[in-house]
Amino acid sequence: MNFRDQVSGLFWLAISIFVCVEAAGTDIGTFRSPGSGFLPFWAGLFFGILSIVLVVTGIVKKQREGPVKNLWKGRNWGKVVIVTSSLVIYAFLLESLGYLIATFGLMTIMFGVMRKTRWWVRAVTALLTVLTTYIIFYVCLEVQLPRGMFGRF
Repeated sequence: MNFRDQVSGLFWLAISIFVCVEAAGTDIGTFRSPGSGFLPFWAGLFFGILSIVLVVTGIVKKQREGPVKNLWKGRNWGKVVIVTSSLVIYAFLLESLGYLIATFGLMTIMFGVMRKTRWWVRAVTALLTVLTTYIIFYVCLEVQLPRGMFGRF
């Protein structure tokens, strides 16, 4: 660990303290009856503990020798562009095409970007993923999903 880890740990510790203080100003409640500040308080506390661990680890361990690597060198930027543009297009087409069709298209592209497989494997995997999420969210949990041009789905 190095000085940067210690500084970032202290930064996140300050953020987590701020979140805990602000959440404590609301109704935290109990585990059986959580209030509006319950989740922010416990999340802030958890991240505060992790940031303390980062700072202590940075102090205890010796600084590593060697230069800092370039984080962006050697990355496949083509995949980044495909994924980002696919997500933007998905966001625009979700209402008009509907959840099933738009998500099927997105999943097919994403599975193709992750690993080069045969087209039918990507299509079947995307179909299973879309149908599973549709059953979980729309049928079981009754979440309203965009119906699109077909109206029923």
